[in-house]
Order: sequence, then C-alpha cells, then structure tokens
Amino acid sequence: MLYSRLRRHEDRVFKKRLIWALGGSIALVVFVFIFGLKLLVGFSLLVDKLHGASPVQKQDQILILPPVLDPLPEATNSASLTITGRGDTGFTIIIYIDESEAQKLKIENDGTFTLTKKLAEGAHTISAKAADDKGNLSDLSNVLTVAIKRTKPTLTISQPEDNARIVGDTNTITVSGKTDTDNSVTVNGRLALVQEDGSFTYSFALSEGDNTIQVVATDPSGNQTNLERRVSYQR
Repeated sequence: MLYSRLRRHEDRVFKKRLIWALGGSIALVVFVFIFGLKLLVGFSLLVDKLHGASPVQKQDQILILPPVLDPLPEATNSASLTITGRGDTGFTIIIYIDESEAQKLKIENDGTFTLTKKLAEGAHTISAKAADDKGNLSDLSNVLTVAIKRTKPTLTISQPEDNARIVGDTNTITVSGKTDTDNSVTVNGRLALVQEDGSFTYSFALSEGDNTIQVVATDPSGNQTNLERRVSYQR
C-alpha cells in the first residue's frame, strides 16, 4: 500500500516536470519566432555600423536594349564615314571606333542617330551602346568593319607597247599587265580576267586606223588608276 502511494506521488511529480518542460520549450520557440529575427537583424546592423558599412539598398534592374547599326561598305575611299543606326528614344548613344569611345549623341525622336567621322586609312571596327541618364549601359550593338583606303592602286601594262603598229590580217591583240590583288581591271570598259597574283589578260579587237586602249584598275575602296596605249592597225 505504501509503495503504491509513493509510486503515484512520483508519477504526479514526473508529469508536472514534463508539463513544465514542454511549456518552457513552446515558450522558447514562440519567443525566438517573434523576437529572434528582429534581434538578428539588429545585431547585423550593429556589426555593420561598427565596421563603418552602410545598409545595402536594393537597386532596380533596368533593361536597356542595345542599338542597331546600319550596314557600312566593307571598303571606301571617302574622306569621312557616316555612321547611322536605330535605338530607343530617350537614351544616349555611345559610338565606339576600334573599341575606344569616339562620340556620344542623343537618339532622335524617330529613334535614329547619325554621326559623320573622319577616319585614318586602315581597317576599323564600329560598335555602339545605349546609356540612360544614370549611367546604365546596354549590351554591345552589332559590330561593323570597314577598310579606309585613299591611295590609288598600282597598274602596269606589259603589252602592247605605246604607239605600236600592227599590220596583217589578224586584228586581235592581247592586252596584259599586273595590278594589286583583289582589284578589278577593265579594258575600254570591258572586264578583264585578273589572276590570283594580280596579273590580267584581255583579247582586244583593233579597228583599222588609230586605236586608243584605256586600262582602268579599281580597288575595293573605289580608287582607280588609268593607263592608255595607242595602237595603229593596217591590213
């Protein structure tokens, strides 16, 4: 009997302890949930302040579409190059020539922009970016390449000799010579065959009497060199 009463007393004491333990755990969880995050943020701000750091501010992400440059000739002999393109109105266009900033200009109300620039002889790359008034930049536009060349191409005529005289039944002669690689050659306006090494040939039909043969070499930039040969023909 005495043992049973002791056992019941111990059970009641155990239950009370268990209830207090569970209650304390629940209270701790609620306290951490309500106040723990605020304490953690406050502690983080305190640490930042001690280290001289300022709170991080959220920055808005701005999407700026890249401009589009209009095509340019692959080569030109022009003293100045006109660069045109399209972009969103309200932004500033930054033009890059050979990867260096060359000019800033506003996009027109119709979404276009134009820049005329003098360039030195040689190969150049042209590209652009759009920028807002806060300094945010778009991705790079399409990249264009252009070769500037203003010197005339070389041209030599190996035959016929100037002031040559042709007598006989055959009135056809061969006009031959050499120019720079990739040039085109015309003989009195007719296209001659140019080989990979720059040499060319053309079969020219002579009229009876005096003939003027005009040979013109044209490079990809549009520069030209003209040479003439005078040939007389009699049957």
